[in-house]
Amino acid sequence: MAQEYIKMNGEIIAQPDEGLGYDFETTYTEDSTRVQSGKLHASAMFTVESLSYKASWLSAAEASRILRIIDKGRPFTLHYFSLHYGAWRDGRFYVGKGSLVIGRLNESAETVDELSFNMIGVNPI
Repeated sequence: MAQEYIKMNGEIIAQPDEGLGYDFETTYTEDSTRVQSGKLHASAMFTVESLSYKASWLSAAEASRILRIIDKGRPFTLHYFSLHYGAWRDGRFYVGKGSLVIGRLNESAETVDELSFNMIGVNPI
């Protein structure tokens, strides 16, 4: 079996330092609440996956390539390992905010010390 890699829009990207962080969030109806006894009265609407990416010591060219895929909040296809499904799969994600630390700016050897961002699923699981 061939090794799988994290991909964005079908392109292998710099793999994260220690794998992707995995979170999920459930959205509830507006009338969901806790009563005075503490008991929850809620109606779940949907749950989405959220993945965190962090890579260190990238060339500026690689960081720029990744940023062009994720910037402006446009959805992209992510090939990733989903804990919910227990398998590698493709899903649609978007990035709302990220950060980077620019490293060396020597001509033709520019680097990024760290690039990190959270990817939020477009479709519910």
